[in-house]
Amino acid sequence: MPNQEAALQAGLPFARRGRRFPGLRAWFCKLIGACVLLFAAGSAAARPSPEIHVEAVRGTGWNEAAPPADSWTPVTLPDSWAGRWPGFDGVVWYRLTWEQPAHVAETGLLLHYLNMAGAVSLNGTPIWRDESLVEPLTRAWNSPRYWLLAPPLLREGRNTLLIRVSGLSAYQAGLGPVSLGAPAAVQANYEHERLLRRDLQMLGLAVSAAVSAFFAALWLLRRRETAYGWFALMSVLWLLFGYNQIATSPWPFASNHSWQASNTSLLLLFSVSYVIFALRFCERRMSRLEGAALLIAVAGVLDLWLAGPENLPTHRALWTLVGGLTIIAVNSASLVHAARHRGSPMRSLAPFMALSAVTGAHDLLVFTQVIDSNIYYTTMSSYGLLLGMALTQAGRFVSSLKRIENFNTELIEEVNAAKAELAATLAQQHALELAHARIGERVSLASDLHDGLGGMLVGSIATLERRPEELSASALLAMLKSLRDDLRLIIEATGRHDDARTFGELLAPLRHRTSQLLDANGIDCRWRVSNIETLELPPSQSLDLLRFLQEGLTNTLKHSAGRRVDVTVTCANAELLLDVRDDGRGFVVADAAKGAGAGLRSLHARARRLGAELRLESRPGETQLALRMPVKRETNDEIQIAIIGNNGRK
Repeated sequence: MPNQEAALQAGLPFARRGRRFPGLRAWFCKLIGACVLLFAAGSAAARPSPEIHVEAVRGTGWNEAAPPADSWTPVTLPDSWAGRWPGFDGVVWYRLTWEQPAHVAETGLLLHYLNMAGAVSLNGTPIWRDESLVEPLTRAWNSPRYWLLAPPLLREGRNTLLIRVSGLSAYQAGLGPVSLGAPAAVQANYEHERLLRRDLQMLGLAVSAAVSAFFAALWLLRRRETAYGWFALMSVLWLLFGYNQIATSPWPFASNHSWQASNTSLLLLFSVSYVIFALRFCERRMSRLEGAALLIAVAGVLDLWLAGPENLPTHRALWTLVGGLTIIAVNSASLVHAARHRGSPMRSLAPFMALSAVTGAHDLLVFTQVIDSNIYYTTMSSYGLLLGMALTQAGRFVSSLKRIENFNTELIEEVNAAKAELAATLAQQHALELAHARIGERVSLASDLHDGLGGMLVGSIATLERRPEELSASALLAMLKSLRDDLRLIIEATGRHDDARTFGELLAPLRHRTSQLLDANGIDCRWRVSNIETLELPPSQSLDLLRFLQEGLTNTLKHSAGRRVDVTVTCANAELLLDVRDDGRGFVVADAAKGAGAGLRSLHARARRLGAELRLESRPGETQLALRMPVKRETNDEIQIAIIGNNGRK
C-alpha cells in the first residue's frame, strides 16, 4: 500500500498537468508506444538467421518424383552446376536444412532465383511448383519467390527444404541465394529483388514500346530524318530482345534452344541497327562499315539456326560476345566523336552512351560468369538512352522555336521594310500614272483637235482659198458654226451625260458638215448608213469612230485630188464596219507607213484603243480605208429584261 500511495502521489503532478494540457499525456503515451514498436521491429530484424546447410545431387531422369538417397554433395549458394557436372541437362535436387528455434512462430523464406524451372517442398509438404518441369521448361529464371513459413509446416528443431531444379547446363542452370529470417526483413528483400528483376524490366519494355511507336511516327512524318527510323527499328528489336527478362515460357518455340537462338539473333540485328543509327545521328554514312556489319549479323543468324542443339550453346556464346562487343564499340566510338566534335549532336547522348557501355560490359561479364550473378542491367540502362533521345528532341524543339521566333521577328522587320518600300514605289507609280494620264489626255485632245477641228479648219481654209469672193456672210457664219459644233462634239464625248445617244444620232451632224465641206470643194460624197439607229456605244468609242471618219475624209480632201468619195457605216454580225473609198491618185502604202504623219499615226492609235482591225489599201484611181470593230448588240430578251429592271427600280 505505501508503494501504491507513493506511486499515486508521484503521478499527481502529471494528473494535474493533464487537466491543464489534455493532449500532452496522449502524445507522451504515443511516443512510448512508438519506441516500443521500433524496438520490437529492430529486435525482429536483428534476429540472427538460422544457419543453413545446403547439399545437391543429380537426378536420374526428367520425370523422377523424389531425389536419390545418396551421393549428396555440399554446395554453396548461389550455385551453377555446369562447373560441377559439365554438360548435364536434367534435374538437380537441392536440400537445405536448418534448426528452427522454439520461440519463433513465423519465418520468411526467399528464393532469389532458380534456373530454369523448379518445385519446392518443406518437410515433405509441396509449397510451390512451376507449370512445366520438362522441356519446354517454364522460364522462371529471373523471378524471386517469397513464402511466409508458419506451423504446422514449420517445425521446432530440424527443418528440411527440398528444391527440385530442372535446367540446361548451357544456360547457367542452378539455384540462387536463399534467405531465411524475420518475415519483415525477408519480405523487404523480396520487394527489392522483384523491383530489380521484374518490375524495372517490365517498365523498360513498356517505355521501349512507347518510344518505338513515337519515333516510328516521327520518321513516317519526316522520311529524310533516317536516324529516327533506325532508332525506332532498334527500339523494336531491343523490345523483343529484352522480353527474355520477363518471359515465363519459350512460346512460340518448342524448346529453349530455339528461344535462345532467336534471342541472340535479335541481339545481332540490334547491334547492326545501333551502328547505323549512330552514324545517321552523326549525319554520316560509311557504306562499307554498314555493309560489313550487316553481313556479319546475317552470318551469325544463319549460323545460330543451322547449328544443332549440341553446338548451339557454343555458337550462342560466341555471337552474344560479338553483339555485346559491337554495342560497346559503338558507345565508345560515339563518346570519342562527341569529344572531338563540339557541334556533334552525339554530345547530348554521350553521358547515356557511357552508362550503356558500362552496363553492357557488366552484363557480358555476368554472361561469361566472370561475375557471379544473374542480374542484367542493360535493359534498365536503356532508359538512359531513351531519356537522352527525349532530351535531344526537346533541345531541337526549343532550338526550332527560337529560330521560328527569330524568323518571325526578322519577317516582321522585312515586311515593314517591304511595306515602306512598296508605299514609296506606289507613290512614285501613282505620280507617274498621273503624269502619263495628263500626257495621254493631252495627246488624245491633240488627236481630237487634229482629226476634228483641224480637219474642219483645213476644209474651211481650202474653201476660202478657192472662192473667197463667192462666200457670203451667211456662208462664213455656217463655217464657224460647223467649227463650233465640232468643238462641242469633243466636249460632249469627253464629258459625263445622263442621256445616252445612239451612234447614228452622233453621226448625223458629222455627215451633214463633211458632206457640205466636200461638196463645196467639188468632191461628190455618197453615204451608205445601215443598222446603227439603235447602236449605243461608250462616248470615248463614239468619238474615236467619228474622228476616224473625219480623218479619212480630211485626207481625201487634202491629198487625193479625187472627185468622188463613198462612205459606208454599217453594223452586221456583231461587227461595225467603217469604210472610206475615193477615186484619187493614190499612194504607196509602204512608203506612207515608213514616213507616217500625224494623221496615219492617229488612225492606228484609235484602232488599237477600239480593239479594231484597220486595213489601208491604195493604188491609182482607188484608195480604201476600212475599220472593223466587234460590238455587242443587245437582244430583244436582254432589252426586255433591262426595261423590266428599270421599271422595278422606278
